[in-house]
Amino acid sequence: MIRDRFSENIKKDMSTEEWLICQDTYDPQENLKNESLFALSNGYLGIRGSFEEGTRVTLPYLYVNGVFDKSETFMRELAALPNWLGVRLYVEKELIGIENCEILEFSRVLDMKHAVLYKQYVLKDKKGRVTKVEGRRFVSRHNVHRMAIELFVTPVNYDGIIEAENIIDGTIVNFYDAPRFKVKHMYLTANETLGEHGVYIESATRDRHLHVGTGCVLEAYKDGRPVMRNRMFHAFGEQAVEFGDVPVTEGETVRLVKYVSMYTERECPAYALHTTIKEEVDHFMEDGLETELRFHENVYDAMWEEADVCFEGDPELNRAVRFNIFHLMSTGNETDDRVSVGAKLLTGEEYGGHAFWDIELFMLPFFSYVFPKMAQNMENYRYYLLDAARENAKKNGYKGAQYPWESADDGTEQCPDWTIEPDGTCYRCYVAMYEHHVTADVAYGIYDYVRITKDLDFLYGRGAEVLTETARFWASRCEYVAEKDRYEINQVTGPDEWHEPVNNNLYTNYFARWNLRYVMSLIRTMKEERPDDYEALMKKTGLKEEELEFWNTVQSKIYLPRKEGTNLLEQFEGYFQLKDVVIDQYDENDWPIRPEALKTCKARETQILKQPDVVLLLHLLGEEFEPELMKENYDYYEKRTLHGSSLSPSIYSVMGLKVGDDSKAYRYLKRAALIDLLNLQKNTREGIHAANAGGVWQTIVFGFAGVSIGKDGILNVKPNMPKEWSSLTFRLHYDNAWLEIRTDGNNQAEVRRLDGAPVGIWINGEKKEI
Repeated sequence: MIRDRFSENIKKDMSTEEWLICQDTYDPQENLKNESLFALSNGYLGIRGSFEEGTRVTLPYLYVNGVFDKSETFMRELAALPNWLGVRLYVEKELIGIENCEILEFSRVLDMKHAVLYKQYVLKDKKGRVTKVEGRRFVSRHNVHRMAIELFVTPVNYDGIIEAENIIDGTIVNFYDAPRFKVKHMYLTANETLGEHGVYIESATRDRHLHVGTGCVLEAYKDGRPVMRNRMFHAFGEQAVEFGDVPVTEGETVRLVKYVSMYTERECPAYALHTTIKEEVDHFMEDGLETELRFHENVYDAMWEEADVCFEGDPELNRAVRFNIFHLMSTGNETDDRVSVGAKLLTGEEYGGHAFWDIELFMLPFFSYVFPKMAQNMENYRYYLLDAARENAKKNGYKGAQYPWESADDGTEQCPDWTIEPDGTCYRCYVAMYEHHVTADVAYGIYDYVRITKDLDFLYGRGAEVLTETARFWASRCEYVAEKDRYEINQVTGPDEWHEPVNNNLYTNYFARWNLRYVMSLIRTMKEERPDDYEALMKKTGLKEEELEFWNTVQSKIYLPRKEGTNLLEQFEGYFQLKDVVIDQYDENDWPIRPEALKTCKARETQILKQPDVVLLLHLLGEEFEPELMKENYDYYEKRTLHGSSLSPSIYSVMGLKVGDDSKAYRYLKRAALIDLLNLQKNTREGIHAANAGGVWQTIVFGFAGVSIGKDGILNVKPNMPKEWSSLTFRLHYDNAWLEIRTDGNNQAEVRRLDGAPVGIWINGEKKEI
């Protein structure tokens, strides 16, 4: 039992085993992966799971969502901020550290139920002194400006004095272990004492001079009394360090608590940062760590009431599913609608914290069904950047709004023009130039959010404005070919990025048509049923009836490639003329092995795919396709998909269930759920795969539980349970109702309304009022 490794100081608050992710041994080569796995976030900020005393291999990053900077690098990225984790303990100048002593015992545990990171180790130094250190840390979800570390330190075989350093490190740089890309986004504006005790660092982003303040106090307690002595403050360059010491007795435990607070200039003026943070830390110390921790745990209890997915029959997989949900929901923000959810959440630096199309297609459904307020904020984020999308379209020679491939805080395109490999080689990055489908994905996100939440005020206001401008973009992006009397979209890349650029990618063309049709239908509805909103939209966008007539002509003639005389949809024009290579081998983790043919030719010369393209289209717009067509295309493309993207397995799992490939569906779910825990793609060090986390949730809810919204706009539950499970329970918000859905091993479903208004639902083909 994991919990039994800890003393009662810790164990009394630790959750039961099914909520725990454990690290049993210390291997410095695994540090970066584990820092991602053990990262903690509260929607406002996130900090990686680094060790307080520091290690040689580490990326000790702290991010505040929305604090971006560019400086000398090639994109605006989340700035690595001063790191407040530092607590270093010494005995006679010997560091009590995981890499400085012999490890006698070691455990670290992420408690997902309450978002607390625990540790326990027993260390022996070079002189034979043995010290037991237990601890926990959390970033409060109740008050997002409060964070804390608590350590229980016991000298096992000696008396003496433990010396302590309380550190805030402002030397942190982005890409710390990548010499070519290192950049420091923050410059120091203050390094001083917080008050009578404690340390304070204030820094600002180099481009826009946004100030960020961090302050903390380290206190030591015996029998509830403060016992820290001989405090001294030092400003060592960009490190703020306060020294203190504590007398210790063999076998007696000293409790140390580090109380931390952070604010940025977005929450209070720069001149008030220091006083605001000092007052926050003072109040935190008065309230006590236990009080704040209880409030924090209560918030997570409530969040898990909304978000938990529980199934009986495969406890290890259930734990992995919860792990993905934990990181996803920890990053969502219910109060700030000018930030979104980055591709690596707040757990790592890859992709710079940027928002991608992943948001709308992989993450937004989870938030719309489980945390609709967070989903609304994510939609507002896109709306606030609409003007930037208009400028982007204009810059590229189009009308309307063209959303960037990668978006940070100001809506400008942040995708780099060049990619540099670890060996120093460079190649041109054409993603932003060709992956225009992101604009249709943003439009689809609005459609999907509204059909789940029924937020018509958003749809007929901000949503309609975004949708109109995206439709306007597609009408200008399509090219008329007179000799064929059709509209084409050439030089694009679809979701499968291993074929770029191509002409008439089916996913892109189909969604351009869908975007135009949906907006035309919406505007007709507004004209008839919401005339005031209709007039406001026409005035704001300058839309005219003749423009709508042109849109209708374009959508009616968009070319949709397919193999003549068959059900096979062609991924892009000319795809079926490429070398046909299939996948027929899998490794020990059930991951496809790269075919031998790819050793002699490039993937773009073959039909091998990085990730679903046609199959993703069938997943998103399945009601527009016949079952036989979906099955034939799934079968064809599944054996040609190498899953080079974490976005891939979950889509094939859901679609496998839709077309009757049940056994592969379960295998795909396991691949997706374990991508980060097992480091299947060898890049978990860069951060948690956020879109995959959303895909894991979709696989269970849309796949095995069979939740969908039909053409009639009504929720449908039609389970297709795996043989491994005897039951599945989860909760959803739908149409102002909060529902609990439970299915059993016989594919029977029970739906209970926990709150909100009565709602009609289809359950296994029978209409019921819940």
